[in-house]
Amino acid sequence: MSQPARATSGQCPDQNLDVLLAAAHSSLCDAVHDRLSAQGGPPELRDPDLVLSRTLAAVHRALGTSVSQRLTRPAGLEHEGAFTSHLESRLPPGHPLSGRLAPVRIKYRRHALQTAQSYGIKDLMPTLAGARRITENVIGLLETENPGTQVRPLVKHLEKLLEQVEHLTERPRATTKPTAPDYLCAVKESLEVHAQPLLRALHNAHQLLREELVPMLVEPDSAIDSEMVTRDLADDLEQAWVKANDLSRAVAIVQTVSSDFVGEDLRQAKLEGTLLAGVRWNATTTWPEEWEPLIRRASMPAEKEPGVLVIAAEPSNTKVPADT
Repeated sequence: MSQPARATSGQCPDQNLDVLLAAAHSSLCDAVHDRLSAQGGPPELRDPDLVLSRTLAAVHRALGTSVSQRLTRPAGLEHEGAFTSHLESRLPPGHPLSGRLAPVRIKYRRHALQTAQSYGIKDLMPTLAGARRITENVIGLLETENPGTQVRPLVKHLEKLLEQVEHLTERPRATTKPTAPDYLCAVKESLEVHAQPLLRALHNAHQLLREELVPMLVEPDSAIDSEMVTRDLADDLEQAWVKANDLSRAVAIVQTVSSDFVGEDLRQAKLEGTLLAGVRWNATTTWPEEWEPLIRRASMPAEKEPGVLVIAAEPSNTKVPADT
């Protein structure tokens, strides 16, 4: 294996590292090629040799990817700006939460997450998916010559599911409360713009079921009309499904903006009483000086995100005796 090239004087540390990585990558490439080709002949490798060769090949690929990323990085790109722009790039143009300061986002994090959770997306999506499946089953039965008595129980179950999804998307009645901060108003605005069309689509589907399909099923000779109405219902539920996915993405954006603080400057943030568990950060995130050691102790590496840490529990400076 050839010796890695030495960096020339006058290069910055990053350039030195790039040169060394590139040289190591090239040398490792030669070693892997020689080992796998057995110097031009058919390889006759024992198990330990084969394992080592495959390991070297995997390292070679990983190192090549890292080197390529470093060498193609735009010159002069600052880490802080890169991570901030990465978060901003996830937001649609003109999104109400674009450009919001990190100290504000973390201050109201608890309330923003509670607002997003109140839309019930976790239960809404599987319930709505179940309603669509039942509708397709009803259409299949109505296409047969003798749907029998199976249709009515399915329609009754469908009506119950639609009541559930309507309830999940209904917003609580406004009560007299102090005016919400501008940031939390923006959070609600970003969700309501998708929640209201979804609620209308679900209301229309439920109304079609109650006022047209159910009365038709009472009449024994209305199978053809029932099938047509059920197909209309399936179309309404398809539209509701699309709108529910829009709301789901809006909820995911609020959760991301409320938890992603990679590369952010939080030195001016007031963290006392703030919900911190679940916050993502990295080495370029700056915390208030007195909070940084507490946050480091409470954090663990994020899965599949090298260099990113997640606060696993609320930071605390309380020490628990070992004999308790």
